[in-house]
Amino acid sequence: MYVEQLVQDGFVRLEGAIDPAFCEEVVARAFEREGWDDPTTWPVGPVHLPATTSYDLSTVAPAAVDALGHLVGGVGACRFSDIPDNMIVNFPDPAATPAPAAQRARDPEGWHKDGDWFRHFLDSPEQGLLGIVLWRDVTEDMGPTCIASDSLAPMAELLRDHPEGLDPAELKGPVREVLAGCRDIRALTGPQGTVVLAHPFLLHTASPNTSSTPRVISNTSVMLREPMRFEATDDRALTDVEAATCRLLGVDRARFEATGPRRKVASERERRWSGRP
Repeated sequence: MYVEQLVQDGFVRLEGAIDPAFCEEVVARAFEREGWDDPTTWPVGPVHLPATTSYDLSTVAPAAVDALGHLVGGVGACRFSDIPDNMIVNFPDPAATPAPAAQRARDPEGWHKDGDWFRHFLDSPEQGLLGIVLWRDVTEDMGPTCIASDSLAPMAELLRDHPEGLDPAELKGPVREVLAGCRDIRALTGPQGTVVLAHPFLLHTASPNTSSTPRVISNTSVMLREPMRFEATDDRALTDVEAATCRLLGVDRARFEATGPRRKVASERERRWSGRP
């Protein structure tokens, strides 16, 4: 159902997936907690908040549950598929200069494949999908996430060619090389309550907020119980993400076996939130 969309765009957009009134409640609680009710107290640029709670997907975004059925085999195939309130608030930057999304690709700084807490393989279950929630309207001038829609195929090839796996630090050089060949650069905008479910190989980055309004989103990972499989069997068809990955590699099915250890990585983000050096 979504294979072509993933291959062409790198993501599936579900507008109206979350009730705007609920979104406003969640944002208001976060702003009150952080003391941001007065605009004169706002910081400048992006602020990453740790999660204080997670919301059951079937309760707050049932349309996303239906999409997961096609994309990754359903909620039952997921180890985690809820929506946390780990907001990324991109505050206005008066010194920032407006620039189209394509211009962001000229500077590789900040571009990344999500997943700073695990060693990456073609079939990694730690991130079956990258989820992005637009807690408020996001427009072009509000510092939207910029994505390279044509980054998926070269990233899939990279991970296929490294069955030993790559730590997040080892991805930095290859990401720069992949980005240099990308031409389809877009800004992820949309109305409040939109949920974006992106292919896990999608390269993306932040952008400066040149408006007068904070941009409020959050990122989450749909984590799978088992590694992805790229060969269909009699009792199991490929999920849309698996089928799209095969298409990106130019095949109908693929045999992949990890040869290196699957392991967690201590991320700078987690150390910062926990207060550890």
